[in-house]
Amino acid sequence: LIHGFAGTPTSDFTALIPQLCTHYSVLAPHLHGYGHSSHRSHYSITYYREDAADLVALLDALHLSQVLVLGFSDGAIIALLLAALYPTRVAALAILGAQASINAHDVAGIRHWLLDTPLSQEWQTQLAQLHGDPYWRALSQMYVQVQEELVAMGGILITDEELAGIGCPTLVMHGTRDRIVPVEYARILHERIPRSQLVLFD
Repeated sequence: LIHGFAGTPTSDFTALIPQLCTHYSVLAPHLHGYGHSSHRSHYSITYYREDAADLVALLDALHLSQVLVLGFSDGAIIALLLAALYPTRVAALAILGAQASINAHDVAGIRHWLLDTPLSQEWQTQLAQLHGDPYWRALSQMYVQVQEELVAMGGILITDEELAGIGCPTLVMHGTRDRIVPVEYARILHERIPRSQLVLFD
């Protein structure tokens, strides 16, 4: 299970983990910078790929040759990179809320969500519990900055060639009213990934 930005496995997959544990051995790591993992001082423009490499190192350390992968949001982008760059390690893939590129309009939405609009007190409390205070407050600033840098570099997170190279069974899921990642990105992924399935939720 690969969580999203500012999340952890327990915050993003609370309802799923108990159900999955009845059928599978579940590996739910805290990505670099979140939860119990080491703090970040910045995000590099290659951080998605670095996170994918970190997960492969974890699989190696646990002697797991191949896994089923479920990724949410940023975790879904990392999951796509796992399947594209390390194809023998991913038996099947399910992603929710992913995108293969980012543009200035997307970043404006992210900036509005994280920086321009005050976060709810409930979410501030949760972020402090998950990541520590005051560290969690720096995450949003660093995240918006790297997304702006990614756009300046062309906005490509995963190339069309990499998507076309994903050979495992792939389920692409997305909410049709997602306010941060437009649903068009899911349709693009479905078109680019061979034999993928697309499921849209209202």
